[in-house]
Amino acid sequence: MEGTQGLLAIFTIATCFLVNGGHKTVCKEEAVADIVFLVDGSWSIGSENFKQIRQFLYTLVNSFNVAPDQVRIGLVQYSSTPRTEFLLNTFQDKQDILQYINILPYMGGETNTGLGLDFLLNELFVDRTGSRVNENVPQIAVVITDGESMDNVGLHALKLKKQGITLYAIGIKEADEDQLKEIATTPHNQHVYSVSDFAALQGISQSLIQVLCTTIDEAKRPISKVVQECLNATVADIVFLVDGSTSISHTNFQEVQRFLHSFIKGLDIGADKVRVGLAQFSNVIQKQFHLGEHTDQMALLEQVDKFPQLGGGTDTGKAITVLRKEFFTKANGSRADQRVPQIAVVLTDGESADDVELPAKALRQHGVIVFAIGVGAANINKLKDIANRPHEHFLVNIESFQALQTLSQDLLQTVCVSMENQRMALIPKFSDIFFLVDSNMTQADFKQVRNLLMRLVNQLNPSTKTMRLGLAQFAQDTKVEFLLNTHNTKEEYLAALRKFRLPLRPNRSRHLGDALEYTRAHFFTTASGGRNEQGYRQFLVTVTGGDSKDNIMKVARTIKSEGTTIVSIGLGESTLPELKVMATSPFFYQTTPIASVLKTVFETEEVVTVTDDCSEASLADIVFIVDESSSSRTANFQLVRGFIHKIVDGLDMDFNRVRVGIVLYSNKASAQVYLNSFQEKTNILQFIKILPYRHSLTYTGEALKYAREKIFIKEKGSRKEQGVQQVAIVITGKSQDNVTSHAAALRRAGVTVYAVGIKDAEENELRLIASDPPNKHVLHVDSFAKLKTLEKSLKKRVCYNILKKAVKDNARTYTAKQSCLQTDEADIFFLIDQSSIEYSDLADMKTFINEFIHTFHIGPHHVRVGVVKFSHTPTLEFDLTTYPDKPSVEKAVDGITQLGGGTRTRLELTSMGPYFDRAKATRSHKVREYLIVITDGECQDNVKDQAAKLRAQGITIYAIGVKLANDTQLLEIAGSQEKKFFVNNFDALKPIKNDIITDICSPDICKDMKGDVLFLIDSSGSINNADFQKMKVFMQSIINKSDIGLDKVHVGIIQFSTSQQMIFPLNKYNDKEGMLQDLQTMQQISGDTHTGEALSYTSQFFDPPKGGRTNVKQFLIVVTDGEAQDEVKSPAKKLQDKGVIIYTIGVVNANNTQLLEISGAQERVYSVNDFDALKALDSQLALAVCDPERECVRTEIADIIFLVDSSSSISLMNFTIMKNFMMSVVNETSVGENQTRYGLIVFSTNPKSIFTLNEYKSKRDVNSAIIKLGEPSGDTNTGKALNYSLGYFGAQYGGRKALKVPQWLMVITDGEATDKYYLAGPAKELRDNGIIVYSIGVVGANKQQLELMAGDTNKVFFVDDFHKLDTLHKNISNEFCNISKPVCEKTQGDLVLLIDSSGSISSTDFTVMKKFATDLVSSFNIAEQSFRVGVAQFSSGPKKELFLNEYYTEAEVNNQINNMTQISYTKNIGKALDYVRTEYFQPARGSRINAKVSQNLVVITDGRSDEYVVQAAEHLRAMNIEVFAIGIWKDHKPVELGQITLNPERVFSVQDFASLDKIKKKVVDTICSSKVPETQAGCTIDIAMGFDITRRATAQGLFDGQAQLQAFLPQIIRYVSSLKGLCCVAGSGSIETNIGFRIVEQNGKVLYDFNFDRYDEKIVENVMALQTSQTTYFNSFLLRSFHDKFQKSNAGVKVLVIFSDGLDDDVMKLEQESDLLRIKGNGISALLTVALEGVQNANLLQMVEFGRGFGYKQPLNIGMHNLGNTLLTQIDTVAERECCNVMCKCNGHEGIRGNRGRPGTKSQPGLKGHPGFPGEEGGIGERGPPGPTGPQGLQGCPGRRGLKGSRGYRGDRGDDGDHGLDGVDGEQGLIGTGGAAGERGNPGSPGNSGLIGEPGVKGQRGLRGDPGDSGVDSIVAGPKGGRGNPGLPGDPGEEGGRAESGIVGNPGPQGRRGLPGPNVQ
Repeated sequence: MEGTQGLLAIFTIATCFLVNGGHKTVCKEEAVADIVFLVDGSWSIGSENFKQIRQFLYTLVNSFNVAPDQVRIGLVQYSSTPRTEFLLNTFQDKQDILQYINILPYMGGETNTGLGLDFLLNELFVDRTGSRVNENVPQIAVVITDGESMDNVGLHALKLKKQGITLYAIGIKEADEDQLKEIATTPHNQHVYSVSDFAALQGISQSLIQVLCTTIDEAKRPISKVVQECLNATVADIVFLVDGSTSISHTNFQEVQRFLHSFIKGLDIGADKVRVGLAQFSNVIQKQFHLGEHTDQMALLEQVDKFPQLGGGTDTGKAITVLRKEFFTKANGSRADQRVPQIAVVLTDGESADDVELPAKALRQHGVIVFAIGVGAANINKLKDIANRPHEHFLVNIESFQALQTLSQDLLQTVCVSMENQRMALIPKFSDIFFLVDSNMTQADFKQVRNLLMRLVNQLNPSTKTMRLGLAQFAQDTKVEFLLNTHNTKEEYLAALRKFRLPLRPNRSRHLGDALEYTRAHFFTTASGGRNEQGYRQFLVTVTGGDSKDNIMKVARTIKSEGTTIVSIGLGESTLPELKVMATSPFFYQTTPIASVLKTVFETEEVVTVTDDCSEASLADIVFIVDESSSSRTANFQLVRGFIHKIVDGLDMDFNRVRVGIVLYSNKASAQVYLNSFQEKTNILQFIKILPYRHSLTYTGEALKYAREKIFIKEKGSRKEQGVQQVAIVITGKSQDNVTSHAAALRRAGVTVYAVGIKDAEENELRLIASDPPNKHVLHVDSFAKLKTLEKSLKKRVCYNILKKAVKDNARTYTAKQSCLQTDEADIFFLIDQSSIEYSDLADMKTFINEFIHTFHIGPHHVRVGVVKFSHTPTLEFDLTTYPDKPSVEKAVDGITQLGGGTRTRLELTSMGPYFDRAKATRSHKVREYLIVITDGECQDNVKDQAAKLRAQGITIYAIGVKLANDTQLLEIAGSQEKKFFVNNFDALKPIKNDIITDICSPDICKDMKGDVLFLIDSSGSINNADFQKMKVFMQSIINKSDIGLDKVHVGIIQFSTSQQMIFPLNKYNDKEGMLQDLQTMQQISGDTHTGEALSYTSQFFDPPKGGRTNVKQFLIVVTDGEAQDEVKSPAKKLQDKGVIIYTIGVVNANNTQLLEISGAQERVYSVNDFDALKALDSQLALAVCDPERECVRTEIADIIFLVDSSSSISLMNFTIMKNFMMSVVNETSVGENQTRYGLIVFSTNPKSIFTLNEYKSKRDVNSAIIKLGEPSGDTNTGKALNYSLGYFGAQYGGRKALKVPQWLMVITDGEATDKYYLAGPAKELRDNGIIVYSIGVVGANKQQLELMAGDTNKVFFVDDFHKLDTLHKNISNEFCNISKPVCEKTQGDLVLLIDSSGSISSTDFTVMKKFATDLVSSFNIAEQSFRVGVAQFSSGPKKELFLNEYYTEAEVNNQINNMTQISYTKNIGKALDYVRTEYFQPARGSRINAKVSQNLVVITDGRSDEYVVQAAEHLRAMNIEVFAIGIWKDHKPVELGQITLNPERVFSVQDFASLDKIKKKVVDTICSSKVPETQAGCTIDIAMGFDITRRATAQGLFDGQAQLQAFLPQIIRYVSSLKGLCCVAGSGSIETNIGFRIVEQNGKVLYDFNFDRYDEKIVENVMALQTSQTTYFNSFLLRSFHDKFQKSNAGVKVLVIFSDGLDDDVMKLEQESDLLRIKGNGISALLTVALEGVQNANLLQMVEFGRGFGYKQPLNIGMHNLGNTLLTQIDTVAERECCNVMCKCNGHEGIRGNRGRPGTKSQPGLKGHPGFPGEEGGIGERGPPGPTGPQGLQGCPGRRGLKGSRGYRGDRGDDGDHGLDGVDGEQGLIGTGGAAGERGNPGSPGNSGLIGEPGVKGQRGLRGDPGDSGVDSIVAGPKGGRGNPGLPGDPGEEGGRAESGIVGNPGPQGRRGLPGPNVQ
């Protein structure tokens, strides 16, 4: 782009030259330079075009004064190899050079530019060939080329640049612009030129000459006026520390002196300007001169030029110490005490003999900015120890001393920028201070106040440029005494204060609130002298004699939120609480002798503390992406610096905790700070103060891309792989490029993005940049000065969201999943828009759907899922009945491909009705039905009526809009706001998943829920009425969502401020109407925020006397908007101890630490930015009240048989009650084949099985069979029935005893057993077989018999009335639920408990922890073939308790845990993790890791580790061990525990040890459902296939025109999927081989993608049917795309197969990309290419292949015999190498076909075999007779130009022919007649300029022309303009020093006579 801009300027200039009559530029006569031209002479130029190059060279050379002592010219021509045409010292005269150029021969050959550049360096720019590099003569190379080089140019160009050679690159036609930039010197817009053809070369000749002349001229000119940055940087103390050791030659030391000379020449030297000191060191240090010793530049340069070299060793550390102690001191000229920047430049060429780290650190801590320059062999690590960080700014390493001259200008620029930025950072911080004084105070108090003000004025010495003061007094009204800009000097302020008086009658009302409002509106404005826009701090000092009559809370909070610091001083009757509420903590005082205290407050820079929020959020990678272009003034960017400084200062920044990076961008992004640049906070804070600043365009999109690709990567310090959260804070104005795709890519990379908009930033663009939801991630201010108002809120949001993501998001996901356990049946269709989405969008949608599916119990009798796609037409991807289980549905979703087309949603909504109708038919009954619509555009027709029709069918519709979706249409589809969602991009779908799931599942989980819910609402004065109403709406919504009733949910409301008010207690209403009526009439109290008192007051209302119910769950929901003014922890703890579950919601300014103290758990704390955000929480809170995480929601797995009395003693009506009872029990369990199974036996005289355990698999089928039970009759032979039932628990009837599934028999009877003597035996036999017997007796049942059957009184239930069975089912279900174990998806596992036993844990708490450990163990099925358990404890070291193979029963394991003895030392988690890895997870210790059994480690700890744990955790992950961490108490950090687990979902937190029991179920569920990412199991193979068919016959089918590929591809895929066993893998079965496919556009955009999966014929069919209008290419983008695809693969062998019709990119570039595939990340094992029909240059395909071993010589093509087998053989070889380390595998030749065998006996038809191989190619048939000549065909269209062919081989030289005889001279012929005139010839070359003619006669003034087009930027300076009008007066300068007395001036003229004075009496 830069080259294009430069070219545009050049063409404009060239045009001007042509218009002006071909004016020729000639360099100044004194110009001196060595210029070498490197000219491309390859075949692609052509002889005709080469003439244009000659002419161009001729013009350039002709413009210089060529002479041995002026400009020297050299010329090299290159193609395959370079050739010297002439050296710099070959010709002494210009004419000789021009004559040679005219006959310059054309070489021909390939294009090896890199070789040519290397040749220049070694053969031309050296002394022997005429180079004057050692004479400091400018060295210039001009490269002219027309194509892309076939070799590397960057490295060779870099070598030239390091030698100080300036390179220009001129590209013609198809020259690669990126390579031109690699060649050329920066800036590229001055050194890169590109023209469209050879004829255009002449057009740029004059411009290039001008630039070359300027370069030569500036190279010889002193630097002092060149570097623009140094014009402003006029004050600094700079000391050079120069290595003078013997390792530096005399010549090189002279280069150092030249460098110092030119560098110092660019500085503004003077006593009050830049001072320079110089020290030289070897093994001793020598002072050359101190700072300020030479204040005249000439004298300084003279000293620099002549100081001698020391010689000796290299003791850099000692020299740096001397620098600090002797040079940067006041005595030796340092002005550090005057806030002058202190800078040291250390230059060395070798490794120091002593330590440099500590001396350099001491120097930096002394306030000195240290630059380090290393030359040659200097130790880079020691240079890093010396220089300031980041090293990219302060460290330079060059190859030779000759390169110092080139370096000097860049380094001077960097130093000058640092000087000025440091100067600005050191400027004293002044403030605007306004005093607001109470008019009602007593005279005595007033005198104290005025004395205080007088003392402050004397101490602060205010003035216009320093401190400014303002004063007003207030009562009912506010009276201004003076504003901030009224007075200019201290004397004026003192005079005004002497006149300051209180009113005569001060006894008026005190309205401080109104006064504060007036102050906010008027006193700090620019018109009143406020300097907020310039970044000055604002202080408001209130002085009151008593409390205010009006409310001050809200306005004070607003003033503070706007960045003003309030200092409150109370006298007289003022109370401390009001002073505290008003003031910025801790600035409140009740005395006046505090002048010195206040002076310190006003003058000290604000101290930023790490808040509790940010202390908890102690682990993150945070990158600031800062737009520097929008800061049109340096002062604005200074405000940005300050903003970033405050944010970083408030973070828990440390290399092992929060890391910070900074990217600055305008039209180009640059990394100022990488995530691993700084180790300490103080260093990065120091650098932020001097962040460099540029001004240009705003390319935010490019900056986001840069951050993703260059900053958030492991190499630059990103810890994403360690589970550390990635955060970007984008500070920007309006972008001038597209941000959407780059922002989405950054978010998809796992980065949470905040967008901070300034001034003209567009709100919609900020939303596109930021993460969802925008209200939490977007902030906007209208000026730079207001950035400071965002400091606290942004910091709070970032820290809270880091913590939320680590704790709350996972907790909510778990809650949502638990809530869906009760959702047994539902039909869910997804209707997804595929009209205009990209591949990445589709991937996001598929992830959303799969995570949604993962929440439910998927099955034919449970929740069913279908997907329909739509664009122009609907496509059923799969129906509700297509896939029977979760894995198959998820796999089907992964296989969804893209459609494309327009957005037509009405048709699709219409078609959804029949799909749901079919669903009803397949179930035979209606279940709840849901349609989830996802669309990203506006529908082309009306959807309202169709959506309404679907809802009328009972279908609930959720509408999700993305990107450009129409909000109105979404509402029409959804039917209500609650079911409508909108996100800015598809990557934001994930957060709304839980909202929809919660809405679907809440009715089931909340059914029959009992609970007491009490709201405690903040009603203080800081909340305005509108926000108070929003709180009421929030409560109303939760009430409406709750199941209110006498025996259900009770609700009460209390509001509070200074006092409390009960609105209604828990027992007042049993219906919603009464509650809502009282809620509407509720009025705000106003007052202060006494939350602690309110909590104490609330406690009583949970007790029975006040309406509470102790037998139900009790909840308190606290909503507050501010910090409590009293203590909250103790009253909250009392409530928690009563069992009350507390949720806290903080709005705006709430203190999150207090919220946590109140709730007792992070997952129950919510923080929102405003009251509008409350509506997003109502569903979450309503669900939380239903307690979905309760210990047992329902029985999940058991074998239950009802043994039901159906004797004649039971009436039909009572039998119906018994049936209803059984159905109620069934409904309380999860029924399914792998869940709870039911059987039913009825008995009277004889027992009879109605259905067995394996007969019905759904709740509905079980209940239907129960309903059909016949009428009871007969006797009650219970004993016989018990005996009969035992057999039905066997495996043949569906019993699962072998799988350790609990088995229960539920006996239901109403009377005494007829065969009572036969009860005991069968009952005991049942129990002996592990079957638990429950006895349920009704009315006449014999209790003794019931107990005899059950064997346990706790398992006996009795009711005296059949109707009481209706309530008994709850008790039975709870009993079942509590004794059953949850379904564990893992049937096997190795579980190791690592328990913290350090000294920070009390013995009591250690006992609690052991109890938790045993309960955890009891939740699993402990057995040798099921779950094995190992236990270790740790403190400073680990201790073994039991290995995995020691005990195999629950009792034995728990006994060992209970017998553990606490160690009680310090804590070392990392050491313990390594110990269990090496000692426990080993086969010898019982681990089944090699058998692929799940490996699980649970770490239980109460705090931070004493050391770093990341490496130990990564080692565990490498072994596929899943780590779960439980943190207890306040010292642990959930985000840091995430580094142990490497997954936040596996981190659990509790506030105390007693709370451990509350998370047991959650821990167990997480362990059971957690899965290790698929990794190499033995040896798995992933094969990816790509297709490059650039020359397709049509634009429809992907494989159109490739008949052989269409015929053979399915066979090839099947072949490569059938790899048999390897030599190192046991058994001879197939190796797991997965195939994936990807189709990529020319630009790398993914069109289709199929995940790696086992061979599936359907997938192959889908691939074969692919349609696309896009052309596919074999280029760099294709290879990069497959690199990305393999990043998700964990296979041991990765093979890429590309079917191609020829390379579409430069082969050298593709070879480089191919190399990257092997070495980048998880490298690819092999790349194979298969040539297709019509391939071009097939031999080039093999050049990009790798990994084929000894088969690399065999080219693969689609028509070869048995290609599938050949590929399989190649892959087999690769697999043996990668898996078994077998480098060579010999495969025999294919055998010859055997003789035909005898016919075998006829058998059953076999499986379909492989297609046969193609037959051998037949011979050429005889030529037929010629046919009749046909008519001439139409002329065809011209074909596409073919690819450039490679150079042919040189032919053999032929034999010399015989010499012929000389002929005889003939006679002279007659002169012929004159021929006809020839055609006009081509224009000749422009002649030399003629003499300037005499001026012609001045013509008449012409008509005014049309306005011309806007010009373009030029690189040529225009003529100097005339003197402009005088500018506006500048700001007054700083007060100068006292001048010396001047000489006495001449007497002035006599003044006028004055007025007569007054008469004196």
